[in-house]
Amino acid sequence: MKIVILGSTGRTGCLLVAQALARGHEVIALARDPSRLSGLAAGTLVVVRADVTQASTVLPAVEGADVLVSGLGITKKQDPRILVDGARLVASAVPRVVWLSSLGMGATEGALGRVNGALLKRVLRHEWEAKGVAGQVVRAAGGSVVYAGPLTDRPYQGGGRLVPAERFKPRLVPPAAPRAGLAALLLDEAEEPRFSATPAIALFDQR
Repeated sequence: MKIVILGSTGRTGCLLVAQALARGHEVIALARDPSRLSGLAAGTLVVVRADVTQASTVLPAVEGADVLVSGLGITKKQDPRILVDGARLVASAVPRVVWLSSLGMGATEGALGRVNGALLKRVLRHEWEAKGVAGQVVRAAGGSVVYAGPLTDRPYQGGGRLVPAERFKPRLVPPAAPRAGLAALLLDEAEEPRFSATPAIALFDQR
């Protein structure tokens, strides 16, 4: 399978690239700074200098791809419209998209309860609306949106799964998501889509 990774130089994105290569896929990593992926050199990896805000750098790179997996995130200094414009661009250019978002936002607003939900909205107010719209764009195009709680770097030993958002009961403590496990679930969804019609939440057994 030919997989494009968006946000490939981030902490989750690097894991997506490495795991996709380990699974034997042909991987195209989009990066504003390709040198940050120099340690992942492999025969089936193509690193392309691209910026999601510049369609002319993205469209040629994704031509012929089967699916795009996004770990794209932004900082407080970046314009949140990057998320919306990026989602619109890739959703129109690639047959299928798997998009990472934050639990409690967008289609999962309210999943963390009233108090935690209000706190999350205050902390992430810079990107709140943009993440919601980006998720809508991806789902409207038939893509999958995966929502995850706070990301951690702890080792992943299995026990991860995607569940329909409608089955998730609000929790006082949001479920943490190991980046390695989240990358695995995103790639699972890329290989065998199950959540193109409904938002999915990443859950992991506590070990």
